[in-house]
Amino acid sequence: MIRHRLGDDFILITQHDHAQLSGRLAERVGNALFSAPTPFQETVDGIALHDCGWPLHDDNPTLNPQGQPLHVLESPMSVATRVWGESVRGATEKSPWSGLLVSLHVLALSSLAQSRDQSPHERFKDARDLFDLNKFQHKQVEHQQALRKALDLRTDVPLRLGLAEPGTGAREDLLLFAYHLLKAMDRISLDACSGEDLFDQVEVVYPRPGAAPVTLRIKHPAHFELAVDPWPFDEPLLSFEVPARRVPAQKYGGEEEFRRVYHAAPAAPVTVAIRRV
Repeated sequence: MIRHRLGDDFILITQHDHAQLSGRLAERVGNALFSAPTPFQETVDGIALHDCGWPLHDDNPTLNPQGQPLHVLESPMSVATRVWGESVRGATEKSPWSGLLVSLHVLALSSLAQSRDQSPHERFKDARDLFDLNKFQHKQVEHQQALRKALDLRTDVPLRLGLAEPGTGAREDLLLFAYHLLKAMDRISLDACSGEDLFDQVEVVYPRPGAAPVTLRIKHPAHFELAVDPWPFDEPLLSFEVPARRVPAQKYGGEEEFRRVYHAAPAAPVTVAIRRV
């Protein structure tokens, strides 16, 4: 769930709807500088499905310790590993390439969460949480090895979080291109939907397989609007309607109360605009 404060309300956008926006953005990538997704449909599907496990949480959303709707960036490991694993399962059902992209994505997220943890009393409530995260990571590595074999990708080269070094080979460079495209579309969509300015840049984005990476710079001119440079899309302005619900911005007394309010809230879609600098 993405929580966006707007006046006296929270605008709530589910993770799967945010991911669907990522996929719609990916469909529009391609110009003189940036290649279109390759392979097109499998890559777009992976990007659009990268959070397809989140309905496990967002259909019955929870609260943070302050009694506010839980924002995705506040998710405890007990929520994160469950929805990450389901996202990989759903994407893999679509195609091995889509599943590999999503597995790479959640493995990177799990590593980031682990490296950011400063206290066992913050994200890891006890040793079991850390043990479960380690099990999740090992399972993803094994899953990626199986998908690599199915896709005729190499299994005999050093990998870091499932990815080979640039220049290892054409197929590995293609995977780097597609994975970092997922990362870029995810961050642009997440940033555009969120109430806070999350990113001022997205590093290491490959404009085409085998090319040197570039950094996308992001500006935040207004709510639900971003400006991006260099521009990866096929038109100078993209606009999309994203499903959302609007609930009062308040501290809720408990999850049962909040869920009643959330499920009773009418649809309140928002328009997200991504423009060229």
